[in-house]
This record gives sequence, C-alpha cells and structure tokens, in this order.
Amino acid sequence: MLNFKGTVVSTLLIGASIVSQSTLAAWGHSPVEETGIKATLTGYEFSSKQDVIEVDVSLKNSVSGFVDAGAYSGKWSDNTSFVAFCVDLLQGYRSFEQSATYTEGTFSSNIASNLTSLANKYYSSVNDAVSSAAFQVAVWEIVYEPSRYAFNLDRNDFQADNTTTTTKEYVPGSWSGWWYTPGHYEYVTVDDPESLAAINLAKTWLAGIADDSVLATGDYSLTYLKNKNYQDLVVFTSIAAVPEPATYGMLLLGMGVVAFVARRRRANTIRF
Repeated sequence: MLNFKGTVVSTLLIGASIVSQSTLAAWGHSPVEETGIKATLTGYEFSSKQDVIEVDVSLKNSVSGFVDAGAYSGKWSDNTSFVAFCVDLLQGYRSFEQSATYTEGTFSSNIASNLTSLANKYYSSVNDAVSSAAFQVAVWEIVYEPSRYAFNLDRNDFQADNTTTTTKEYVPGSWSGWWYTPGHYEYVTVDDPESLAAINLAKTWLAGIADDSVLATGDYSLTYLKNKNYQDLVVFTSIAAVPEPATYGMLLLGMGVVAFVARRRRANTIRF
C-alpha cells in the first residue's frame, strides 16, 4: 500500500487487521495451508489508488520519499476478509488480486509490547483514511526506531512528515518561500491538510503508548506474517472477554436457583 515516488521502493503495503490465524481456525475456516498462510490483497480499505493519503518518510541508510498510507484490505484463501498494516519499507507488496503465502514470525518483546499497546489504546479509533494513515505511521515508528530512543517522528532512524502541494491559489495564512498579500497570487507551497492531520495524530498516539493515564479501549493480540519476496504484515486480533471460572460458577448457581423456584411454583399452583 506504499507507493514510493522517487527512491528505492516502488510499491508497499499498509492497513489494519482484525483476523488472525488462530481465530480463523477456531471459526472453522483457517487460511492455513501446508505451505503457510495464503492471502490475497484486494485494495485499500478507506481509499482508492487515486486518493490515498501520502506522508513523507525516511529510513536511515535505506529509503526516503513520499509514500501512500492507509488501511489495506484483503482476503484469505477461503474468501474471508481482513485488513493489514505494513511492517517494513523494503519490499513491495504482491499485486492486487494475486495471492501470496506467509509464515508466522516473531517480534522482539519490546516491539510486540509497544504494538499491542498501540492497538489496545487506539485501534478502535481507526475509522477513516486519516486515522488509518496515522496508525500505519505509528507502526513504522515502533518497528524501526531503536528501543533506546523515545518515539519521535522528527528525528532518529525513522522519520515522517506531512506532504505539501504547490498552488497558485490564495491560501490565507499558508505559504513557504513566498511572502504575499491577500489578492496577490504567487506559486506557494502549502501543507496537505489530510497528510498533516495524519502525522499529528500519529504523534499523539505514539506519545500515549507509555502514558498510563491513557486507558485501553480494546484488547488485541498480534500476528506477524512474513514473506521472503513480498511485504511483511502485522495483523491484530480482538480478544473476546472470557469469563473467569468463578463467573461460570455463579452463572450455573443462578440458573439452578431459577429452575428450583420454577419447580416450587408449579408444585404449589397445579393441583388435580
């Protein structure tokens, strides 16, 4: 889902996922085959190819340039759907409607912990192109930034900024390199509003990962899917609440009391 316009990488993947291998297996339609987990990318979840939000990223000693960022959808081998986030910037994704097979990898404990915290606190807020782009940028920062650094999109190994556009229209309060007055038109560079919103939101979410005052809004496990030729993915699975054993006991006790009362009632009211 990434589209580098000037450097090493041509096309990569991004997005957000809700289905894991274990969940699908539990439902009776796992995508796992003998050679691994087969999946097909089908398109962007919140955007088309023409209107995906762009961000300007750089990865130390590797790549830099504008990339497309937004939720990306797909389907497993049994046609059940999923969405996914890009893990790395160094491989291209498999072409739309062309399947690829993945194996399950393992993140370091630090990366896994931070990705899980990001999902638990903010994944429920991913509901449009801007928020999905923000979530993807945050995933890249977590994966690529050494643990010795605090998360910061403005410096260190991975950096991300909003994109800009050049216009000859008058844009009040926005310019770069040109000073002009109202009604006087010059070519100026202005911030792309959606790109700027995505970067600012990503910064807010990254700051909240280690902030104990920010409460979780969900509970997610993650699965790391790898392919030696195509883009690696991370998928997040919502964990359903499972009652504690004591809760089951109270439930059964309550059902027993209801059944007993019902029997007493019948015994006291039905006489022949």
